[in-house]
Formats: sequence, C-alpha cells, structure tokens
Amino acid sequence: MDIKYFPITFITEKSDIENQISNSVVFAELFKTNQTTNLKYYLESTQYGYTASALPGGTHKLVRITDIKANGVDWDSVPFCNCENDKKFLLKKNDILITRTGGTVGKSFIVKDCPEKSVYASYLIRLRLNEKAKIDFINMFLNSYLFWNQIFDLKSGAAIPNVNAEKLKEIKIPLCTLEEQVEILSNKLFFEKKNRVNILYNLSYQNSIELNNQSEIIKNLRQAFLREAMQGKLVNNETSDGKTGVDLLLEIQTEKEKLIKEKKIKKSKPLPPISDDEIPFEIPENWTWCRLGELIDLVSGASFSSNSFAKNEGVKCIKITNAGVNEFIETDEYLPKDFLEKYTSNVVYHNDLILALTRPYISKGLKISKCPLSYDRSLLNQRVAALRVNNRLNNDFVFFVMKSDFILNIYKSKFKGIGQQPNLKNDDVNFLTFPLPPLDIQNRIVSKLNELMKHCDDLERSVIESQNYNEQLLQQVLREALEGKDEVENENLKLVAEDSPMYSVSKDIQKNCDTGDMAILAGYIIKKLSTQNSKDFGRVKLQKMLHLVEYHCQLSSELKYQKNVAGPHAWELEHVIEPKLKSLRFFEIKKDKFGATSKVTYTPLSASNELTSLFNREFKDQAESINNLLNKFQDKTWEFCERISTMYAVWNNRLIRKELFTDEILKQDFLAWDDKKKRFIDVLDHTLEWIRKEKIEPVGFGEYIDKK
Repeated sequence: MDIKYFPITFITEKSDIENQISNSVVFAELFKTNQTTNLKYYLESTQYGYTASALPGGTHKLVRITDIKANGVDWDSVPFCNCENDKKFLLKKNDILITRTGGTVGKSFIVKDCPEKSVYASYLIRLRLNEKAKIDFINMFLNSYLFWNQIFDLKSGAAIPNVNAEKLKEIKIPLCTLEEQVEILSNKLFFEKKNRVNILYNLSYQNSIELNNQSEIIKNLRQAFLREAMQGKLVNNETSDGKTGVDLLLEIQTEKEKLIKEKKIKKSKPLPPISDDEIPFEIPENWTWCRLGELIDLVSGASFSSNSFAKNEGVKCIKITNAGVNEFIETDEYLPKDFLEKYTSNVVYHNDLILALTRPYISKGLKISKCPLSYDRSLLNQRVAALRVNNRLNNDFVFFVMKSDFILNIYKSKFKGIGQQPNLKNDDVNFLTFPLPPLDIQNRIVSKLNELMKHCDDLERSVIESQNYNEQLLQQVLREALEGKDEVENENLKLVAEDSPMYSVSKDIQKNCDTGDMAILAGYIIKKLSTQNSKDFGRVKLQKMLHLVEYHCQLSSELKYQKNVAGPHAWELEHVIEPKLKSLRFFEIKKDKFGATSKVTYTPLSASNELTSLFNREFKDQAESINNLLNKFQDKTWEFCERISTMYAVWNNRLIRKELFTDEILKQDFLAWDDKKKRFIDVLDHTLEWIRKEKIEPVGFGEYIDKK
C-alpha cells in the first residue's frame, strides 16, 4: 500500500500527530507480515444515525458531530430529540462513531459511557465490533495513516467529502488474532522503528516551527520599514524646492475648488478637523496631518442582480472576493458590456486601490490591493470601495500607508468587542488620519520601500521554498520508514550542530581568564587596534572585539554577554574591566557627548607600554590565534565590527542549541536581534561570506547570548 503523510485539518496537536505516525509504523509492518482482510471481518454491524432536529428537551439524547471534542463528549450539553423507534440507534459502551461527511470525514470516537437513552445524528455511522476484535486495536488502526490514506482515496474527487457504510466495511486491515492484538497493544513491537520515525518527524516539526517563526519575523520587518517611512525616519526629508506637505494639500484643495466651480465634480461634505488625540506620532516639520478623504475620491460599488453575471464575456466586475490582503485576486465574473454606460459612477481604473468594506481585515492584515491592468475599466460591486488617489500624489505612497499596521490598528480598535462582522462606512475611510509629506519625499520613500520590500520578498521566497522542501522531505522519509527501509538518508533534517565536516562543535576552553587577564586583553586590543584608526575606536568596537576574541579563541571569563542594540554587550566591561585599566595606569578613559550620541576614548598612560609583554606572558599559548583574529580587523570600522560580532553571535547561538539553520535563517535572526539592525540588510550576504572567507566560523563555544 502506498502510504502518504498529509496534514489532517482536525488533527493539529503534535502529540496526536506523533501517535498517528507511531500507529502507522505498526500497521505498515502488519500489512507486510500478516494476511489482509476487510474491516467488516471485525464488525458485528454498521448503522447510519437517526435523522431528527436537536431539541432542548425530549425522550433521547442526540449526539452530533459538533458534540464530539478531542477530550470526549460533554453529555450534559448534548441536546435532545424524540425517538419513538430507538432499537437501531441506541448507543452502548465501545460503540465507535465515525463522521461520514464534512470537513472531519473519517474522524472516529469510542463511546466509553453515555446516558441510557442516547442516539446519534444522521451524519454519523456507528460501528459495532464482534468478538474477533479488541476495541483498542481497531481504534489504533482508525488513527493511522493506513486508514487515512484509504479514506483519502474514497473521498477524492467528491465535491462534498463523504464515506458510506458499505465503503467503510471494505477498507483493508491486517488480519490479526486476539492474541496478536493483545501483543500489538502492549506497545513492545517495532519500538526502535517507531522511535526512529518519530525522531524524523520531530526534526521536521522543529524545522517547520522555525520557518514559521522566520515568516513572522519578515512580516514584522515589513511593518518596521513602513513605520519608519510614515514617521519620516526612512529617508532624507529635505526638498529641493522647499515645498511642504501643507503646500501640497493646499494645491489639492485649490484644484478641487476649481473643479467644483466648473461643475466637473460635486462638492463633498466637509471633513472634521483633526484633534490632538488622533495624532499617533510625530512627523517632520515639512509634513502635515490631513484626512484621507482630502487626498482621494472614494468610489462606491453598485448592487447588481445575480442574473446579470456571466462567466465568459462582458465587463469584468470587482467583488469582495477579489479584495485580498496586499494582492488582488482575479476571478471570472462579468457583467453586460452596456453596463459601463449605465453605471458610470462605479467604474474602476488601473491602480485604483481596492478596499473590502465588509470584514475589511483578517489575520494576515487589511484587505487592500491595487486594481491590475487586466481590470482597467471594470465595474465595482457592493461592499467594496475603490480609492482613487489624487494625481498630485504618489499612488504607491498612499498604498504603502494603507498597508501599514497604523491603519489596520485604527480599524481593529474601532470594531474591538462589537461581537459582529465589521462593516466599514464611507466615513470610516474618508476620516482616516494621514501623514502627508511633499511629493519629492513621497517619491523618495516609495523608491526606498520598494528596495527594502524586495529584500523581504527574497527572504520570504526562501522561507516558502524551505517550507515546501521540508514538506517534501517529510513525505520522503516517512514513506521510506513506513515502507520498511532500515536507513533513511536525510542530511537536510540532521541537526547541523552535530559533528559534520561543515559544522564542527567545540566546547574546549583554551584559557580561564580572571578580571586581571581580561584587563590585559582589553588593553592589548585597544593598543593594537586604536593605532590604526584612533578616531573610530571606542567602547562599542572594544565590546565587539572582546566578544569575538573570547568566543572564537575559546577563552572563559567572568564577562556575561547579553543582547544589546549594537550587538553582544557585557556590563562588566564598563564597570569592572575599565576601572582596572585606569587603576593599573594603562589608560585614561573619557566619555564625550555629541548631542544624542556619546563616544568613549582611551588615552594611553605610562603603564600602557608594558601591555604587549604582559599579553605575551599571560596569553602565550593563545597569542597567535588572538593576533590572527585582531589583524583581520585592523582597518575595520566599529560598525563593521558590530555587524560581524552580531552575525557571529546568532550563528553561534544556533550551534549551542543544536538548531537547524540556513543562511536565510541566520540573516533573519540577525534582523530580529534589534530593530536597528535592518540598516545592515544590504550587506548580510557579504557578512556571511567574509566570516567564511576569513575562516572565523563559530563552533558553538560559550554561553547562549540572549536578552536580559
């Protein structure tokens, strides 16, 4: 039998899936060693359920599909029905109920206990076993992929999945005596094989969880870029002509007034002024806050009769089903061509923004998209709106703002706790507060966001490819394992932190360092690196070099590194090591402030001349490897050191925890370290290449670096 793993929508708990896989191993072996029979061999009878409406009171309890939960049936909440002839439908202990239709087709439930007068609804089939079967043996089979693969075959091609009693009875099952069934249920058979297959599943599961986390990181990264753009922090806000957002708004208003006077457009109702409470964040001085309705024309949809629609030709129609999250979903819905002349106020053009008014957002975000060229001059159906952006604005800038969590959260807050489906009115769109920069800055922002979003798209594409590959790999290894192959070749699901030519792990400590040793090491690093670029050398660079030297050269010290904005950071440097540098007369340490930033400088004192000899004496066995590492950073800036140190840390963290990773995962870990790391997004590939080229890959040494 061809056995395939596939996700079952109503089996989602990891432990339940592991149980299904373990059961599958057992029955895969039994199909090879035992004769095959049909399920009816073990059945006394099958019976469809009773057709009746649920009532608050009646003669019998009526258990339905919806009453069967993962932890059983709460009989107190099961409704009643009136059943005069109940002989065929009465339930008793160890009856098995199987759903025969709907999204849970094939799901089984063993009746352990029930009220004396209990029957079951018509969408269920009751199996009653004969003396040849142990209930737990049949239950094990009904919860294995050997059963599900046959159910899947039965329901394939059906518009509404369903299984009837006759088909159920013909399902193939191994022929086992009662004695064999008892031995199978002892859980002693095929233990090693079950364990091996579950290990493979768990590796794939860990990989899947990690990839899902990476998808969430990318989603958050997109929103971080949008937040910076909306707050005027993404690009330079200077303009060549000195124009402001207020100037732009006045131009739009003047143009509208002119068109109203010329009777080319109708005067719209005035929009309320923006209160201080509606302003969520500060924007640059040359921007302004306005209402979205001042920048767009809102096109409403018409109510078309269902008889008007066709599937093949005519004018395309945009319905609420076309309104996706950030993407337009194309369908085959057409209206008569002459409707274009009849419904002129409902015509939509290429690049109009399409917004769902009913259920405007889902878990993925706001249902806002751009009308594609293929839908130019289409007609808009009811419960969808088109936002036609004023031609003095950058259409994509407005689209980016509408895609941001700023807009989504306004709507979520508005409809929070209403207990009904959200429905937007025109005012809910027109009254939105909107940050408006001059056109030059809009263009600059759109150009930068397009560049950044492309990076996110590339990362996301890589994650999706990995997810698809992981799924294919899981299919392969489970099929091979269930079909009885002793060894499953699957390097992609191995833990990369296990010994391999590419990723060796080393925990050996080369030297235990006290605070005196670390002061000498810190002083030596300052002396060696600050001579090349004294203006660039400060505490940030020293922190990163200490981290890299300690972890890469495998030194053990009292420095406790934690996540900080600029990378790995040890509190002890400033509060323990630097005081020693001063007391030992190695360096004078001074902190200068420059506005919001500061810089620490190290000025050599008399004893600094002794640092080289002290270093060579205290680190005589490690001096060569430390110098080799420091030489690679002689001409590097503090930002370069920050970048290498942070990438080294996220890579090393994964080795320490023996976690799966790829280059894309490392890059996403880097970006997730801190929001300010996204300024390095363009150079992350170079960062990984440089680490490999210089042969300073981490080896899993040291402590895991995490937040405080």
